[in-house]
Amino acid sequence: MAPSRLLSTALIVALGLPLTASADEPTAAVDAPVRAPASGLHGHRFAFVAGGVLAVGGLGLGFYARGEARRAQGLTSARDAREGLDRARSASTAANLMYAAAGAAVLYGLVLELLPDEAADAANLTYHF
Repeated sequence: MAPSRLLSTALIVALGLPLTASADEPTAAVDAPVRAPASGLHGHRFAFVAGGVLAVGGLGLGFYARGEARRAQGLTSARDAREGLDRARSASTAANLMYAAAGAAVLYGLVLELLPDEAADAANLTYHF
């Protein structure tokens, strides 16, 4: 019975040593969580990416609208020509809206880029987890 008691005592001491060693060390109080510096794209840099994507989408719709307008000019049926021109107008309107959204996104990114870091963080529309 003595070896099992010796083994249980050794086990308790071995498991208790890390706890007592860390309890003797002073602990540092943490006042506030520290956010690690962000690597890669900052939140306001996504505005430039979004502006570029919107501009490319606007270009695509603009080319589609121009093609539909040219195709509608060559049609002999009035109904088909009207439908083609309606598609061209719709695509043209969507392209113009995408250009406006791209301009607003790039302008927003420029404003946040030129602001000081504290003000840019306050005006940033991205959510920090």
